[in-house]
Amino acid sequence: MGLNPAGSVMAVDVSGSGAAFQVGTPRQLFPAPARTGLDVTPDGKRFLMTVSPGQGQRTSTPITVVLNWQADLKR
Repeated sequence: MGLNPAGSVMAVDVSGSGAAFQVGTPRQLFPAPARTGLDVTPDGKRFLMTVSPGQGQRTSTPITVVLNWQADLKR
């Protein structure tokens, strides 16, 4: 998965089994906003994108950081 020159998120099937490396046909998943950062999980099933706010949107969004969250799971 990656971005093409036009800024669309693309995916392609690959196979490394056997002696040959095979690549499928790239397909567009969706257009990505400008200045998008993109990373894919090792299993290739999920990805994370950073997106800059557009005009007219708030420029800061509050976040919540939870410390010691594993202790809450044991309750």
